[in-house]
Amino acid sequence: MSSRVFMAVEEAPESVYLHPGQLVTASHAMLVSTVLGSCVSVCLWDPIARVGGMNHFLLPSGTNDARYGNAAMEMLIDAMTGRGAFIARMVAKVFGGACVIERSPATPTAIGTRNVQIARQLLATSSIPIRAEQVGGRRARKLLFHTGSGAAYVKEI
Repeated sequence: MSSRVFMAVEEAPESVYLHPGQLVTASHAMLVSTVLGSCVSVCLWDPIARVGGMNHFLLPSGTNDARYGNAAMEMLIDAMTGRGAFIARMVAKVFGGACVIERSPATPTAIGTRNVQIARQLLATSSIPIRAEQVGGRRARKLLFHTGSGAAYVKEI
């Protein structure tokens, strides 16, 4: 009589692509992907509540719209706390802010630079530590964020 071993295979997590001006939060495993040039994405993770979220914004500030960093950050933090996360436990990862136009110098006034600055400033104001970042440069990036573990993977393209 032969014995067979059956292994439980975890279902692949739901996958979603995040467009500029969007954000997502989840209290379950989800793989969120996006492509960033001068835009910035902030990934937030509460390891106790196991809640993760990510935004993708185009400009540092503007109206109450997720295309703007000031609004996108507030909306992301609010959505995270709405799912049971606590600001005091959140950690952040910041990506993007490249200067992808060859003729445009990477100056303090460049859009990508200003996007990174607003993300860092708003995270500091909320006392959310940045645990990892890959920002600036001249190349776009593909970003994958796993809401079930808080892991982020980035590749320059």
